[in-house]
Amino acid sequence: MKIPLVIFFAMLACGLQGQQFQLGDEVRDVPDPRPSLPIYPYSPDGHITMIPEGQENVMYWPGEDSYRTVGKTVFEMAQSRKVLSAGGASDFDNGGAWLYSVFPQIGGRAIGFYHAEDHRFPGDPASKFIAYKSIARCESTDGGRTWKKDTQILTAAKPKPEAPEWSGLGDHCTVWDRRNDRYICFFQEEGILRMAMSTDPEGKPRTWKKWFEGAFSEPGLGGAATPIANLDQVHGGNPSVHWNTFLQRWIMVYHSWPGSLMLSQSDDLVSWSVPVVLLEPAANSKLWYATILGEADTIAGKTATLVYADFPDSTKPERKFVAREITFLNPEAR
Repeated sequence: MKIPLVIFFAMLACGLQGQQFQLGDEVRDVPDPRPSLPIYPYSPDGHITMIPEGQENVMYWPGEDSYRTVGKTVFEMAQSRKVLSAGGASDFDNGGAWLYSVFPQIGGRAIGFYHAEDHRFPGDPASKFIAYKSIARCESTDGGRTWKKDTQILTAAKPKPEAPEWSGLGDHCTVWDRRNDRYICFFQEEGILRMAMSTDPEGKPRTWKKWFEGAFSEPGLGGAATPIANLDQVHGGNPSVHWNTFLQRWIMVYHSWPGSLMLSQSDDLVSWSVPVVLLEPAANSKLWYATILGEADTIAGKTATLVYADFPDSTKPERKFVAREITFLNPEAR
């Protein structure tokens, strides 16, 4: 389908004045991978990873079960296999394991970070759809075809409540900061974007520090985290961050809770510009779970593909997975 719409952004804050972005006028449906992906009617359900592998791309689709697909583009994916599933009843991920960020290593190894949901509360053990969230690590030794879970790397400052309540932290993405040899994980806690860092190339548990009052100083497990300056002006979650080779800076897209897609940028992954609206939803709908895909989900150039979930009725879970072209302009404007 085609919707005539080209959006240009106005002046940005934090010294990035004059920078403009353009969205193409064609909105394309992203087809269900072949054969049918079980989680597709609810996809995307978080940040999507795409990694080049030879002449094709590998993608990880997050949901209660996470799947790995292979194809030339997001429009030509074939289902490969289920790679991550919810844990047992007493596990912190009993309600689901959403594989959000994957990093290939030497020798066919890969490191993954996943969004975990605990749906069992002492005060209401039958709870199904309310979650206490956390972020955990997993490993693969066969190029991402199978995975072994490790344990949590980030947990909320507030402990799990007795009665069902949306709480914890998650809805994240992770990038490798080559300039400083560290991982940065962006997540939401209490509905506001925050971040944590690990200088361990393996990103192992107990190596993570949360950003707190101007420094990565609080422990990843249970420590306090300060909201990211400027991003706290628009609350939201499910960020996607990539290094833009054309702009020579980091770009973040995320959704506000009412359903607008937001965009911010950074030179160092720590200081972010005031977010601007990338795309507004139609009346009574919402747009969530945006990812920008270029050479990968963590690197793109002047022209890339913006993919996101379009909920035609914001009161219902049904959604469409769609894509449109995004072009970045004026890299010299600061």
